[in-house]
Amino acid sequence: MTKTSILILLTTLLLSGCDVDVVTTRGGTIVSNPAGINCRSDSGTCSVKNYERLGNVNDVVIARLTAIPDSGYRFSHWKGCDSSSNLHCRKKLEGDIRIEATFVPITLATPSGNTGALRFVAVGDFGKGNTNQKLVGDAMQRVCDQAGGCNFAIGLGDNIYEGQPQNSYDALFETKFEHPFINVKFPFYMALGNHDNSLIIDGGGNFNHRGEIQVDYSYRTDRFSDKWRMPARYYEHSFPQGAPTPLASFFALDSNPFISAVELNPEYLLLRYSDEQRTWIRQALANSRATWKIAYAHHPFLSNGLHGNAGNYDFLPPLAPRMSGEVYRRWLQANVCGKVDMFVAGHDHEVQVLHSVPECGNTILVVSGAGADPRAFVDRARNPALYLQDNQLGFVISEINGDTMTMKVYSVSQSDGLATLKYQKVFPRRALN
Repeated sequence: MTKTSILILLTTLLLSGCDVDVVTTRGGTIVSNPAGINCRSDSGTCSVKNYERLGNVNDVVIARLTAIPDSGYRFSHWKGCDSSSNLHCRKKLEGDIRIEATFVPITLATPSGNTGALRFVAVGDFGKGNTNQKLVGDAMQRVCDQAGGCNFAIGLGDNIYEGQPQNSYDALFETKFEHPFINVKFPFYMALGNHDNSLIIDGGGNFNHRGEIQVDYSYRTDRFSDKWRMPARYYEHSFPQGAPTPLASFFALDSNPFISAVELNPEYLLLRYSDEQRTWIRQALANSRATWKIAYAHHPFLSNGLHGNAGNYDFLPPLAPRMSGEVYRRWLQANVCGKVDMFVAGHDHEVQVLHSVPECGNTILVVSGAGADPRAFVDRARNPALYLQDNQLGFVISEINGDTMTMKVYSVSQSDGLATLKYQKVFPRRALN
């Protein structure tokens, strides 16, 4: 008998009669990979007896459990995992296993008494200057017209692809933004993406000074239109503008300097830049009297798309803390998560409405990057979601009425530009940290 055969035999004997038991509170479902657990507090499969019989134990070393909250609940914490992150628990299969999962009701915010109304679009990764971009722009305007008008859009970065403006009078601003969105009647409050901060390699994001040209374009008085709004690399804008207690304040973040691998300009060196932006966002949030607080940036906190979750962008490990987004993830957790009602991003070219996760509090997480070049998901199960849409052009419209936000996801046909409502959900305003 070979050493390998002896090891398999000994492992099988040691695991003989081993069980997995999951105990969960009400408010959600726990599922497992490898399959076997599909557990609720009052039903389903919450135990797997003699799990070593499911297959060769050498092929099944780590089990992953996933928590999927019900409507009105959020996941709180695991107990008994070897490691856990977001909504996942990982446990090595050895001996009897007991995992405990806790869901809690989402705590709602104290009623504000604000009766204002606002409708805005969220869309990113659109700066191709192609037919798809124009289809999306025209579809957004038609949907907004049918709804009674939209106040503005938040642009989620990668505003100009395939070449970068050399100055604020560069024709790319017209070919990649003004002309494709010529029929759009409302302004765009823009954020910067990696394609907006590149020098030699488009999308490298390693020349942050290039993004200043997009800021400069906002201040031109002879622009084709006044739709492009970007007063600074990161900034706040509120609705209604100038109101002492706005219905909503929006915080446009600059995520690119957190991610860029190399930056020679001292103005954008990570330690300095992250400290400056941290000071700004903390003061802005502390001073805000808005009923709703919404932050947005190019790079997402979580995503099922090509680039993935912060801390593991492009399958890079946290040991590459900058390019993997690990530094950015920690920054968001410390300064944004649980402190804003919603965080919206692009970078991945799909639409995703994701569950809130313990690491980010009650903050609603959205990705809307299907503005011109849609892609397929890489791993639909990476993060449990309320709604996922890939391989389609699309955008998100959110309607705020007092203490309630109704989110609507639209797809846009690449053949005729028809916009179709694919998903709708009402979010009461949640309690923040």
